[in-house]
Amino acid sequence: MRWSVGSRHIPAAWCKRTSCHWTSHLAAAVLALSLAACASVPPPPSIIGLWRAQEVAGTPVAGDKQVTLSLYGDGRAVGRAGCNNYTTSYKRAGAGISFGPLISTKMACAPEAMSLEQSYLSTLAAATRAERRPDGVLVLTTDSAAQILFRRQESASLQDARARGVDFRAVGQEPAWVVELKEGEKITAVLDYGGTTLELPTPAGESAADGTLTYDASTDTDHLVLSIKSKTCVDAMSGDSHPSIVDLMVNDTPYHGCGDWLD
Repeated sequence: MRWSVGSRHIPAAWCKRTSCHWTSHLAAAVLALSLAACASVPPPPSIIGLWRAQEVAGTPVAGDKQVTLSLYGDGRAVGRAGCNNYTTSYKRAGAGISFGPLISTKMACAPEAMSLEQSYLSTLAAATRAERRPDGVLVLTTDSAAQILFRRQESASLQDARARGVDFRAVGQEPAWVVELKEGEKITAVLDYGGTTLELPTPAGESAADGTLTYDASTDTDHLVLSIKSKTCVDAMSGDSHPSIVDLMVNDTPYHGCGDWLD
């Protein structure tokens, strides 16, 4: 956002009717408020992670076709295009995105798979906009309005947790731990490489000014505080990306890790 302020930009006719000094201060105040408003605009949702294509240039991708895109925080992008594996780089700025030259293996597959691969790679290379829709779908769009629609590819553990009705799942390392939260039911914590298991009733979450959501749960013997912040988190062991940073405190012992909402 750009602004021009200062008395030199104020018409002379206005200066005859009022104080240019006062006007300059007023303009500066407006600028400060405007810049503050701009600073409060949240960044676009993270797209880091593993995505599976659902539709390429208007054509649905069959369930048995592997068309994937893994986006890393350091600008790398790799995936499978239906037949061959590929690698490239990407840059993202706001809603804009661009991909570097694509390098792929040279295997030959059935004509249908090769046609899908050519359409996918050409559309990916030409993408200029990236959008995370409210339903979680990642949409890459070219200047000619061709699109690739992706859904996040979940790990087997997340798929299992979703099937069991878990709303949020977090993991951490050194020592390994897992926490699963069901809204209105219970929080289950498996700590210290499985050596300790706790179950506590899920309290109402409390939101802080910075967006951190905290669940403070207690029983007669245990106290657990689960804090969830929406910021990209990379698991130190697996290298997998998750949309939330998690801080966990159990009976005065701190744990740190990454988590995913499953709603």
